[in-house]
Amino acid sequence: MTSDKPSKWYRRVGERIASTENIIWFPHAGGGCSPLIRAARQTPPHTNLFVATLPGREARFADPMSETLDELVDALVAELPVNEQPPILVGHSFGALLAYCVAKRRQASGLVVMAMSSPDRISRCDSIVHLSDREFAEQLDLRYGGVPKALRENEEAMRMFLPTVRRDLTLLESYQASIDEVIDIPITALAGTDDTRITPAQMQNWQSHTTADFRMQMMVGDHFFPLSHFKQVLRIAGQRSETAN
Repeated sequence: MTSDKPSKWYRRVGERIASTENIIWFPHAGGGCSPLIRAARQTPPHTNLFVATLPGREARFADPMSETLDELVDALVAELPVNEQPPILVGHSFGALLAYCVAKRRQASGLVVMAMSSPDRISRCDSIVHLSDREFAEQLDLRYGGVPKALRENEEAMRMFLPTVRRDLTLLESYQASIDEVIDIPITALAGTDDTRITPAQMQNWQSHTTADFRMQMMVGDHFFPLSHFKQVLRIAGQRSETAN
């Protein structure tokens, strides 16, 4: 597809910019476009920014969620917005895995991964996807934060929110490392100073997944630091593209 062709899988955030390149943002588990749209209103992006819109949330709430990780990645690759230059892929938490899977199949100018261990370190030993809704919500908040008490105490809201997060984490845990783990795309790993779930050491291990340049940078904040550093993340992504070129 071209940058101006609509797709239910990607939503443009902000106005179209006269640029030969796109930045594609893949949200965290259960995440959608709304937080990024709000951030873009405060700080309009100076680039063509698209956000992956996955089934089961926001405008696609009624769409059936993908049964497998491969099925989800197939759709994301098929509908990826294109421009004259390869896109810059940016992924937050679960979105980092999606961005990496897309990068293994499509040329990219750069990959920015945030708040997510490298794919070979994904573990199911401390899985929470099997827990009851109440226990699952409590563990989500304990591990990642970002689940307000008011939401956890609203049963109707939780019935709408939890299945999407549970499915995303199930897909994440289904990832199987393979021999084609290394990509020839520059990678920037961003870690939160107060992220209690993903450590700097886990982020540093992304270095083993590229034959190109690797950089790591710490940013102030918890697991959801990318949302409060929206402008800075986009600037770093743009710099990564310049390095690739």
